[in-house]
Amino acid sequence: MKKLLVSVVAIIATVGTTMAAETCNGGCKSKKIRVIHITAGDPHTMYDDTQYTTTVLDSDGTVVEYPEYAEPATLSVASARGSDYEGNWYVGGRVGLHLVSWKNKYKGAPSNYAFDNSENHDDYTFEPVFGGNIFAGYRFTPNWRGDVEFGYMTQFSDSDNGFTFKLQTPYITANAYYDFESGVYLGAGVGVAFPRATMDWEYFEKDSASETKLSFTGALMAGYSYNLSKSVALDFRYRLSGFIGPKWTRNLVSDPKVQDVNGVVLESLETKVGFVIDNSLSLGLRYEF
Repeated sequence: MKKLLVSVVAIIATVGTTMAAETCNGGCKSKKIRVIHITAGDPHTMYDDTQYTTTVLDSDGTVVEYPEYAEPATLSVASARGSDYEGNWYVGGRVGLHLVSWKNKYKGAPSNYAFDNSENHDDYTFEPVFGGNIFAGYRFTPNWRGDVEFGYMTQFSDSDNGFTFKLQTPYITANAYYDFESGVYLGAGVGVAFPRATMDWEYFEKDSASETKLSFTGALMAGYSYNLSKSVALDFRYRLSGFIGPKWTRNLVSDPKVQDVNGVVLESLETKVGFVIDNSLSLGLRYEF
């Protein structure tokens, strides 16, 4: 039987991923098992192209033996995954850490109000905030997939010189990914962000001044997927994105007045959040139907 198999094995088609506990010796959860049709008496082969051996089954699913190929069969991911990896919907979610950088600029009115150079702007560099996202997508080919992602960066808060500044950002993007055989993937996305900034100060006419901006956002992604089963993958991702924060102006109360060293009375304050750069690292799960 072995000689017959060796002589006539010819791969004629590939079919999607399968999990067969009786042939995996308890290791199925971490294996990517491929199904390959061969010509010898219509058995089929469960084949792992990265770490594990090839197992030959009869058409009724009985293990025959481990074949000894003179030149072991190899497959690319695209051909190995086959039609069962195309047309699949998937959903998932991630939690992660965002390292956010931007600059706040302040401008007073009247125009001759003199800010101290150290107080007319705030620089924020790699400020850590937590966040998360959920997503739903579709696999168009064995390597290409796309999804829609809903994410949220939790609130950043900073108090300085009597001011309390806060920033939080929900966003939605449409993403496209290319999956490599190794589990590494690359991606890009476009969408909109909704940064909401708040400024608290005792001299504003109201307790706080806030503004929400609708801003275009783009993102570049790189990550790694590890198959826990044929349907569930552990997903580790780095994401670089950016968007423009809001700008708004608030009037000050008439009493007390805020004066500079020259006695000029400040009547209103404009706050401008510039371009925000977000570096994020996240970990999540993806379930493919």
